[in-house]
Amino acid sequence: MIRQLIPTWWLSITLCSVLAEVIGISFEQVRFITEKNFPFVEALLVHLLKFPAFFYLSLPFSLLMATLITYSKLAENNEIVAFRGCGVSLSRLITPALILSLWLMLGMFGLNATVIPHANYQAAMIIENEFKIDRSSLQKYHRQNIIYQEFTREEKLRSLKYLIIADRFDGEKLQNITVLAYQKLSLQQVIVANYALWHNPLKTWIFNDGEQQTIDLQRQQSRSHSFQQLTLPISKNLLFYVQNERDNREMNLGELYQWLNVLQGSNDQEKILQLQINIQERYALPFSCLVFTCLGGILGCNHPNKINRFSLAIAIIIGYQGIQFICTSLTVTGAIPPMGIWFPNLIGLAVAGICWRIKPRIA
Repeated sequence: MIRQLIPTWWLSITLCSVLAEVIGISFEQVRFITEKNFPFVEALLVHLLKFPAFFYLSLPFSLLMATLITYSKLAENNEIVAFRGCGVSLSRLITPALILSLWLMLGMFGLNATVIPHANYQAAMIIENEFKIDRSSLQKYHRQNIIYQEFTREEKLRSLKYLIIADRFDGEKLQNITVLAYQKLSLQQVIVANYALWHNPLKTWIFNDGEQQTIDLQRQQSRSHSFQQLTLPISKNLLFYVQNERDNREMNLGELYQWLNVLQGSNDQEKILQLQINIQERYALPFSCLVFTCLGGILGCNHPNKINRFSLAIAIIIGYQGIQFICTSLTVTGAIPPMGIWFPNLIGLAVAGICWRIKPRIA
């Protein structure tokens, strides 16, 4: 069965990868070359760097086409009937395909942990360097007009501890920084400094050349004093927040979890939700390899003469993508939790289970 599956899978993955790449990037690159004078050599390099991402996206769909074509051909030649007549169950026949899909699923995790994020980052750098885009000046990378919140838990409630505002981060220092320190939801201190930097040996932030104002709301008074240096126990997450210069597509799963931890401290709910969705997609898409393998194998074995293989594969892919689009839209709006990204896979497994129970009669 493995020998039957491999050649068909190679053909399927080639077809799916080329189609995905043509739709996803080739038209855009042609526009760059013709309208914006993007050098052909650099466009080709970007194309090659983007290819692993499209290969990754195509793997589950290629498994669907490979299993559907392979098992339906065997069924047309009555080999499936012969197997089952000799006592070989349908589950035993599909097991080799499931083993192949499991290996490819693990390969997808490895590809997304090593190759794809780095390749996406290098491709983005080539484009940004060509068009002279300074990534550090973009607002989404938190290098200018920085606003960061840090929270703590008091009496089982999550409350604001620090509100930090800075003009910019120059790669080492936070410039023109203001810190509002809270305790039990009331403002306690206002610290203004020319700059602040992270001191790694002491694991703390050091504020330089500033003024500290302490506020006593009960007595309705305040006192202030100047300082040359002042240490504050603000977490290192602030440094991660301003140092990050990568898009979600340019980070592996471990980095995404670290970035999620940083964002949870900043309380940026929109970005936290987007990141949670992205993390769930990193798990759900590889798992779809098993889902598509089950669908292709069961449909191919049970209904070989009632389907047009290619048309059915396209219909399943379009249906899966449509359900995924709907679920992603609902998660972005907050209508369903980020785990809703798994709904297409669950629906696919349910359809496979229904098809499993509708078994043809053996003549």
